[in-house]
Amino acid sequence: MPVNSEEHHFAHAALRHYEDAVFLMDGARLPNADHHFGVAVECALKSLLLRFTAVTMDPDKPGGKRSNRPYLKDPKTGKTRYYSHLPWVATDIALLTHGRTASPLTTALSGLSAFDTWRVEHRYLDGSEVVEADVGRRRTVAQNLLALHEQALITGRLP
Repeated sequence: MPVNSEEHHFAHAALRHYEDAVFLMDGARLPNADHHFGVAVECALKSLLLRFTAVTMDPDKPGGKRSNRPYLKDPKTGKTRYYSHLPWVATDIALLTHGRTASPLTTALSGLSAFDTWRVEHRYLDGSEVVEADVGRRRTVAQNLLALHEQALITGRLP
């Protein structure tokens, strides 16, 4: 992938946010660690969607500006589905699995339920609602997904 591609930037952002999250968690900075684990997963998913599916950030009209977030236009309905912040619904993730029922990717993606209550807006809260066990689960999911993401970058295909 070209260095200036969105896929490239999302891939590097995923790793950077994950490493920051681990550093913060090791320092007992749970609210910020939790935030960074979520952003890391979100970036890795966007990188995978852009690389391995029809999701794009291309202009939706000739001569238009590039989108600031990945999207997919449904060929049947013409409706556009934007991929913003977690949590995403299962149908959004199904784009990556392509009917795979027992793949390592499917297993890793099933762990995304750990982010069902995660919201990017929580970064504005006082942090008192953050539970260490939740952050631990999210760390595990992020670690597993980033390992699969790295494998996909190396092999050029989804595991």
